[in-house]
Amino acid sequence: MSHIATGIVQRRQTGSSANKAVLMFMAACASDDGSGIWTSKANIAADLEMSKRTVQRAVDALLAASLISEVGQRKCRNGFTVEYRINIEAIEKLPSTRDTMTPLDTKSTGDTMSPVSPCHLTGVTMSPHGVSQCHPNLTGTILEPLCAANAVNTGLSDFFDRFFAVYPRGGDREKTEAALKKAVCQDGVSCETILSGTKAYAAEQKGNHPRYVAYSENWVEQKRWLQFATTAKPVSPDVILEQRAKAIRERQSWVGRHVSAASARELISRELVTVEQCRAAGVAL
Repeated sequence: MSHIATGIVQRRQTGSSANKAVLMFMAACASDDGSGIWTSKANIAADLEMSKRTVQRAVDALLAASLISEVGQRKCRNGFTVEYRINIEAIEKLPSTRDTMTPLDTKSTGDTMSPVSPCHLTGVTMSPHGVSQCHPNLTGTILEPLCAANAVNTGLSDFFDRFFAVYPRGGDREKTEAALKKAVCQDGVSCETILSGTKAYAAEQKGNHPRYVAYSENWVEQKRWLQFATTAKPVSPDVILEQRAKAIRERQSWVGRHVSAASARELISRELVTVEQCRAAGVAL
């Protein structure tokens, strides 16, 4: 994060609140010279609570005005992310947002030497109102960084990458990340609990046709890790088979879609379920 780039962008007119918001976001991610910005438009839209299309239009407008430039690409799991650079010199030439402000009259402060002076703006010494600082930037004020949640976001990003590295079938990444974030941040589920369940599910589905494996976003939204997560011991194949057989006997809603014919025949051969139970649960044989 660059306070220098952020300060320059903050006091310049861009002609659009959406353009300004996106440019401020980029400045918060940039180095002091405006370089080193790589973040997906989907993440910008989520953080700014805008539609992805609005962010795309704002980026296009900033590029057309030469306020930012595309300088390269960064590889990511879904292909690549465009790397941008803020053109600081172009930003500095924009009209200032503070040109229309009326400077404080030094006579009202009673102090022409001090940059910060306690005074009452009306000059009324008997006013019941408290004395206020006239200087807009109070000495000792601590500005909290715009990206104070970066540590949390970075941890979640690492967690997302670990999840997708293990999960046997990808799906809609944005929906999956949103569901994982809700589980961790709102429901209080630990990342390791979800990853443990994910690894167990991947082991269970090994060798199955992809069409029998749940999409990642559905698996997370249905909290399927609760059926597979372990805390200490590795998952035993016999335990997994017993859990699957129990789900078939109880006719749980997901078994018809996610238990393959091969898995069902194995359960029948082990006499854990019957052909009738499989058919009743909607499992194809």
